[in-house]
Amino acid sequence: MKSQSKDIRKELMDYKGQDQIVSSFDLAEMIKYSKDIPVIKSKIPLLDYHLEGGFEGGELISVSGPPKTGKTLLCQSLTLSFLDQGYKSLWFQYEVTPKRFIEGFNDLPKFYLPQKLEAYNMPWIEKRILEAILKHGIKVVFIDHLHYLFDLVSQNTSLQIGSVIRTLKQIAVKYNIIIFLACHMKKVTFDKEPSDEDIRDSSLIGSESDTVLIIWRTPKTDTEAILKLRYARRSGARDKKINLIKVDGLLRQEDKDD
Repeated sequence: MKSQSKDIRKELMDYKGQDQIVSSFDLAEMIKYSKDIPVIKSKIPLLDYHLEGGFEGGELISVSGPPKTGKTLLCQSLTLSFLDQGYKSLWFQYEVTPKRFIEGFNDLPKFYLPQKLEAYNMPWIEKRILEAILKHGIKVVFIDHLHYLFDLVSQNTSLQIGSVIRTLKQIAVKYNIIIFLACHMKKVTFDKEPSDEDIRDSSLIGSESDTVLIIWRTPKTDTEAILKLRYARRSGARDKKINLIKVDGLLRQEDKDD
């Protein structure tokens, strides 16, 4: 037994693996010379300002809002903004058919997606993400939407959601990518401003997300929307509202005089 204990101690003393214990100084030096992706701008000026420049690798961003109020359109707009900066995106679009999704772009940008989708399978999601990273160098992932990632028939819905959210966050950190997750919202009356409390299973989603974005249309027009940065863990920003307008099939910031 003593001999075995000495062997383990020697093995650990000589250990040089990727998960070896290092000092904070060593880690700071490694981070300095690592090839982390820079902050990626949304090209929505106020949003980038409140996010201290934009989105960072390793972050999980939840996007929610009432039905048919712009969640997918916002993510489509971000896809084009990221591509303009040289960052490629991978889409898992469960909500609509491929034909309808592709036709939803006025000017189709280049992004990547599985030829065939598989629901309720997180290991499959991670494999496709890694495939897209290796083949195409993607830096951003969009998943539309959360409730296709677990089986609603199960009696342990809350446990499944918590597991899915934590797994997505781990994947974002592991591969240094940004993951946007569309989340459904409970029915909200038109006279009520949506909040993160209206997101289905909101406590589990919010606790693991780095940023929560909520979007809804203004009642007067179909071309205007309000985007609320509910909170951003990195910058500390909370409850910042941004006016958006649909221009050429995409959402852009609308400047309004106060």
